[in-house]
Amino acid sequence: MRRETQNILLVLLGGALLKISFTGTYLRYVKPSHKWLLIAGGTVMVLLAAVSIIREIRGAREHGDGHAHSARSAWLLVLPVLAVFLIGPPPLGADSVERAAGNSPAKPSTEGGGSDLFPPLPAGNPIALQLSDFSARAAWDRAHSLDHRTARLTGFVVQEGTDTYVARMAITCCAADAFPVKIRLLGRELSNLPVNSWIQTDVTLRPGSATRADEYVPSATIHSVRRVDQPEDPYEH
Repeated sequence: MRRETQNILLVLLGGALLKISFTGTYLRYVKPSHKWLLIAGGTVMVLLAAVSIIREIRGAREHGDGHAHSARSAWLLVLPVLAVFLIGPPPLGADSVERAAGNSPAKPSTEGGGSDLFPPLPAGNPIALQLSDFSARAAWDRAHSLDHRTARLTGFVVQEGTDTYVARMAITCCAADAFPVKIRLLGRELSNLPVNSWIQTDVTLRPGSATRADEYVPSATIHSVRRVDQPEDPYEH
């Protein structure tokens, strides 16, 4: 790879990292805590390219620029970089949930640990919960902390046959290790909700619904549901 090509790619890659960091698009790929790592990486790339370009210009002035035309071909290699970094894909959604069918999250290492695994829920109803917290409590909390409580859940719609789910992708580090969390919604006709549309719904757990037979996917009775905008960070952590 020629030095001109390296400089161009460094500028584009560094610029792309800075762009997605400052626009918030990076949340489609990594956790919020990684923002400053992306900014640092992008800044270093741009600075390295700038230093190299300055050195090349000085060298060309001292020794002539008879090879200046070679930089033109380097632009052809820019196209795939632009396609990957400047035309960002949407966040993982219903398709990812369907492809991961059968791969339920692992159970806690201390099976049946009861309330020791889960902190007490705050007082009042409804209580805003992540889907992963709701799902884990439904399956493993022997203290039954969700019984007779109303939870407010936010996620996107997944339609599977006659069943409707509210779902969210959870990530440990980045989108590459994402896994789905979903809750089956009961008590209301929801087939008119578009797939991947975002909703906020107040629900009550159907006790005992999260079992091995249904891959530990809990069911919940709906009290209310409304359409909402996709949150800035579409994933759970």
